[in-house]
Amino acid sequence: MLRLVTFGGLWLVDDERGTVPLPQKALFAVVYMLASREFELPRDHLARLLWAGDQGAAKINLRKMIERVRKCAAEGWPIPLDFTASTVRLSAEAIDPDFSVFSADLEPLRRLTVISKLMRHQFLDEANLPVGLKSWVGKQQSAQWEHFRVAFFDAQAAAAFRSHWASVKDSAKQLLERYPDDTAIREVLLRAHRHDERTGSLTRATRQTEFQLSAEVAVAPSTLIELPRLVLLPPQEAQENSAYPARALMEDITISLCALRTVAVVAPYTAARIRQDADKITQLERHSISYVIDTSISGEGLFVQMIFLPSDSVLWAERFRLKPGSLASHRKQIAQMIVNAISNHLQRTEPVLADFRAHPDVYRSYLAGAQHLNRFTLPDLRRARNAFRGTLKARADFAPALAGLSRTYSWEWVLTAQGERELLVKAEEVAQKAIVLQPELASAHRELGLSKLYLGDVDGSLEAFDRAEGLSPHLADAICGYADALVHASKPADGLAKIGKAIRLNPICPDDYFWIAAGASYFLGEFRQAISYIDRMGDSSSARRLLAASYAMAGDAAKARIHRRKAQALNPQFDLHTWLSVLPVKEQWQKDLYREGLLKAGF
Repeated sequence: MLRLVTFGGLWLVDDERGTVPLPQKALFAVVYMLASREFELPRDHLARLLWAGDQGAAKINLRKMIERVRKCAAEGWPIPLDFTASTVRLSAEAIDPDFSVFSADLEPLRRLTVISKLMRHQFLDEANLPVGLKSWVGKQQSAQWEHFRVAFFDAQAAAAFRSHWASVKDSAKQLLERYPDDTAIREVLLRAHRHDERTGSLTRATRQTEFQLSAEVAVAPSTLIELPRLVLLPPQEAQENSAYPARALMEDITISLCALRTVAVVAPYTAARIRQDADKITQLERHSISYVIDTSISGEGLFVQMIFLPSDSVLWAERFRLKPGSLASHRKQIAQMIVNAISNHLQRTEPVLADFRAHPDVYRSYLAGAQHLNRFTLPDLRRARNAFRGTLKARADFAPALAGLSRTYSWEWVLTAQGERELLVKAEEVAQKAIVLQPELASAHRELGLSKLYLGDVDGSLEAFDRAEGLSPHLADAICGYADALVHASKPADGLAKIGKAIRLNPICPDDYFWIAAGASYFLGEFRQAISYIDRMGDSSSARRLLAASYAMAGDAAKARIHRRKAQALNPQFDLHTWLSVLPVKEQWQKDLYREGLLKAGF
């Protein structure tokens, strides 16, 4: 028996010998012929399906493919294709394709379970899908979702036990990702949740949804509308067997989000895969996700933040401080608070989402620049600047790109340490232009605060950062800049507390967070702590001077010399006295302490 896998990959397996080494185009041919029930095709027709462009070349490629298939047969592999002079046909080999479940004669709940598991993956999810098959594959996928929907309503009608309703509920969440406006599916989901929970209701919306589905509603054709997509990333702890309260909370939040009519919620299985993927950003873009709800659980409680992915901005964040055991008893109230906040921010960002959909290339260009700012080096800084300039060429009034451009000038002033005031004047001018265009843009006020800080206007800087934090209390970058300003205002303890908050809001944070934390620690006399913060940077080259001074003050002269030499190699023009003369700090003792460390390190 040969088994054909088409969901989540494409391969043919022989039960006795393993994976059959057929060319991929031959596998595409087998899938097409089986699914279309066209068991014999003219060679010319198959060549057009599998190879675009010049048909003479396509026929040559088909002959080469046939030679490779015959070679597999000569090696003793069972082959599902036969060839005549003018046609290609399916052989007599028995093949069991995974998509046969859509027509299998199974009892309703079993059929739903099998289809649901299969539909967690995508049919022929191949980057190199032949152009000639793309339209056909799209139609097959649409038909498969409709089969899934019919199986779902058949199963809900047969559900009798709690385990049945759990299966129905999981399938409903999958289907609502595809059909976010389908009222019939949403109603079954809410009813299934009540059966599964053995409780009266979840929310006021659930309490009001008392109904009995009619046959007409259950089989009504569904329609697709383009709602923004939202993913709820569960905390890692929710994957553990002992974490029932966390899993139950995620379930409550998911069900309530599915009840909203303004967003399509990514199915929990897909969300868990995104959470586990090392390259989350690529996965989020692949699934066309606009909103990310990121969650984590620690000793400090439950942390939730809502991110608008097109501009990589934090819309809302909250920490729910929970006593041991309180998550189980208060989870429904917490879920409702979270869903209410998410719903409010979905409404507030509708204009921005519309703008993103109208100008997606502008946002992608901006994000490319913003990603370079995660590394605190001159090359990355200049790449970011070029990207922001490209964004502004496409759209001169795009305030977030102006804010990002302002940051590149301020950071270049820091990294080069040459005291070039013109850079800071540019940074201030560009930030002010961004504020004029978008007065409520927290990042623009943050960049104004940064430029004012380095220009020596510490009080003006604190005022700008206070405004940024007021506009977006959960914007970690604004809090980070505020922390930097407090350190320069000779309040390192306050600065360290503020940067600690920023790191908690943004645990996978850019390097400058740790650099600012290290600076605050240095001025508090916590030199070993300063070193440990710098060690957490992905690229600590920009903090070499501070690292050398910290080692020197901690009494490790050898390591101080090593890092001083590395710092001098990166910036041979660095002059201690010039830099200290322009370093913007409010009280002289900070300059004296920094000078002492740098001199001890050999600068």
